[in-house]
Amino acid sequence: NVGRTADNQAKPSQRLDPATRRALLIEAAAGVFRGRDPNEVSFEEVAEAAGVSRSLLYAYFGDRGGLVAAVLLHDLEILDRELSTALDAGLPTEAQLRAIVCRYLEFARDHSATWALIAAARALQHPAVQAARKERIERIASGWTGEPAARLITGSVIGMIEAAAQDWVDYGDHGIDRVTDVVTALLWAGLSGLEGAGVLSGR
Repeated sequence: NVGRTADNQAKPSQRLDPATRRALLIEAAAGVFRGRDPNEVSFEEVAEAAGVSRSLLYAYFGDRGGLVAAVLLHDLEILDRELSTALDAGLPTEAQLRAIVCRYLEFARDHSATWALIAAARALQHPAVQAARKERIERIASGWTGEPAARLITGSVIGMIEAAAQDWVDYGDHGIDRVTDVVTALLWAGLSGLEGAGVLSGR
C-alpha cells in the first residue's frame, strides 16, 4: 500500500533497491516497537507505519522474530563498532575490560528501546542474533587469547555485564562511572587470577 497526500490521493509507487527498502522497514519497525513488548506488535501495525503491505514485510523478514532480530542487529552494530574500537586500542587487559563495561552501559543508556528488545526471548533466540552474539564474544576473546577457555570466560563475562546493565537500566540508583568501577572491579578480581595462571594473555 502507498501513502496518501493531503488531498487523499495515492502517491506514485516509489521503487527502491532492496537494501534501502529493508533499512526503511527496519526504521519503521523500530519506531513501532519503541516502549512496547514486541510480541504484542502486529505485522499490520508495522506495515501501516512503513506504508507497505503485510506480505512485503513477510518477504523481507519471514516472521515477527525475524523482524525483531533485524531491528536489534541494526542497532547492535553501533555497540560492535564501539567494542572494536576499545579492543583495537592496544590497552592492557584490565583497561580493555573497563572499556567494554563502559561501552555496554552507555549503549543501554543511549539506546533504551533497543536494549528493551534484548529482553524479548524470541529476538534472543533468533539464529541471526545468536550468530552475532557468538561473533562478538569470539572477537573479544581473541584479544585476550585464542584458547577455547577464553571464549568460555568471555561468554560468562559478557553475560554478567549484560545483567549489570539491565539492573542499572531498571533501577538507575548509581551513576555510570560508579557502576563501571564496581562491575570492572568485580570481574577483574577473577580475570586477573586467570591471567596470572596463564589462561588469559596479558598485555
